[in-house]
Amino acid sequence: MVKSFKFAFKILLVVTLMTVLFTYSMFQGGFVSWFLFFSFIPILAYSILVIFYPMKLVKVERHVSRHYLQASQTLHVTVNIKRVLPLPIFYMIVEDGVPEMLTWHDTRHHKYKFLADPKKLQNRHDNKTIMFPFFKRKLTYQYRLDSIPRGRHEFGRVKLLTGDLLGLVKKERWYEFETAILVEPGEVSLQLELERSAFEEGQRVAYSVKANHTNLVSGVRDYAPGDQLSWIDWKTTARKQTLVTKEFEEEKHKDLSIILNGSTKDHRLWLAFEAAVELTHAVALDAYEDHGNVSVIALGKGREELVLSHGKQSVEQLTRLLSQIELVDDAQFAQQLRSEAWQLSKDRYLVIVTHELSKAINQTVMRLKQQHTDIHIIFIRSKHLMSSEERIGIDQLHYSGVKVTWLNEDRLARRHIEVNA
Repeated sequence: MVKSFKFAFKILLVVTLMTVLFTYSMFQGGFVSWFLFFSFIPILAYSILVIFYPMKLVKVERHVSRHYLQASQTLHVTVNIKRVLPLPIFYMIVEDGVPEMLTWHDTRHHKYKFLADPKKLQNRHDNKTIMFPFFKRKLTYQYRLDSIPRGRHEFGRVKLLTGDLLGLVKKERWYEFETAILVEPGEVSLQLELERSAFEEGQRVAYSVKANHTNLVSGVRDYAPGDQLSWIDWKTTARKQTLVTKEFEEEKHKDLSIILNGSTKDHRLWLAFEAAVELTHAVALDAYEDHGNVSVIALGKGREELVLSHGKQSVEQLTRLLSQIELVDDAQFAQQLRSEAWQLSKDRYLVIVTHELSKAINQTVMRLKQQHTDIHIIFIRSKHLMSSEERIGIDQLHYSGVKVTWLNEDRLARRHIEVNA
């Protein structure tokens, strides 16, 4: 109904203007008035043609250079426009519906300089251009999006706007079609020393996941081809007159569980959440490459768990999960962590990656520690947003034996991030 009214109003406006000009020429007479009337006839006739121009016959297509990217890479977008009727169009405004999350830049580790004020990264403008097609039937609009952020991004509608020379008539149409891209989390250069390992005999403990523990000798045996020379027990060899090799205790790794906090009530922390996602991805891959037995649990809108146990396929599933996860406007992480704690085995080493530390979270963590669970918290917060309550909470966790690594903009903006137990 509204469209029909607008269509009739446009026709009435143009016809009224022609009638006024004709009436003026009839009553005024003379060369000037009639010259003015006949000069405006082509313009007004073109306005009528624009009114009846069928925009639905214009075909629009969008193409992206890649559907799978990594954060901070560049995406090239091409919008192709095909016109069926050769009606001359003096101008056409093309506006592409770019997702809201693509309005900010992911500048790798440099973006964390703005951890306290992430709005400074949201400086991308709308993708709009004006073209002058005239008789051209094929038009192409190309643009690029630099430093795109992590996430699953769905492009919106494409808008075409045209009109006559006087601006009396404007025609617009929205073209809907699905175009989605998946952007993986950025790579983090991480020096990780998290996972606790124990030996079969005794209670000695080591925290380096990269260490090859060969310092606990359990016995000796005859030399076998392939044994290292450093393993030879020279005293026993001299006594027995035959090569004897040391035997070492077998090292057992504790399985690793990583819990990611995906909820918040403070929207200023969304950049800290992005850092949490990247660190979760880096910690999981680093630990998995060393010995496997790594599970990742994302708590937010719901609960999603993924166990890295199927080689390359499980790694790809983890990357896809962390690419699509979104920050939820909620404050239920403490309750979710409490229910999750009852399901965790005491034989697992627990890493919690969070951008918030509250009294409820700290109480849950300290209860877990009382159950002899090994816990390490990676806490991400700008030094400018750090509250006295959170500082006191960190001290309490330290006194309870919980290891806490606080990562602020100074540490995150470095090329290499150290996470030490």
